Amino acid sequence: MRLTARPFLALAISLAAACNGGAKAPAPVDTAADEAAIRAIDTNWNAWLAAQNDSAIGAIYAADAVLMPPNMPRVSGAEAIRGFWAGLWPIKATLALTPVTIRVSGDWAIEEGNWTMSIPATAGEQKDNGKYLVSWRKDAGTWHAVQDIWNSDNPAPAPAKK
Repeated sequence: MRLTARPFLALAISLAAACNGGAKAPAPVDTAADEAAIRAIDTNWNAWLAAQNDSAIGAIYAADAVLMPPNMPRVSGAEAIRGFWAGLWPIKATLALTPVTIRVSGDWAIEEGNWTMSIPATAGEQKDNGKYLVSWRKDAGTWHAVQDIWNSDNPAPAPAKK
């Protein structure tokens, strides 16, 4: 009796299909609505910065959020973060955020962008610019900033001479 490979090949294919359960690849997830929601928050954020509305800015952050400004200690909690932003108003700083990419995965998103800042000064306007990362978490259908970090693209100023 001579066995051929054909029945064994058919059996192997049948077993492979059975193990797979006929499952199809998952459909791609449409994250456009979540990305649009975060971009809308960014648009409002810029408006609230211009209006010096630290209460609205503080509400962007989750209660357990962390702000990590350059050359400063971290700021933890939405209320402390609101206070950080309020501290900018006396120096009349203007700040603009421009998101570059927003990547959404479920209830988490990462935003990468650029920022520019200007501070009027008696000896001339000070300007700075750089990049930032914000991690977002969706809680009860609303996106909140959880981690916010940025740094400058420019070299640190030279220390004052004594």
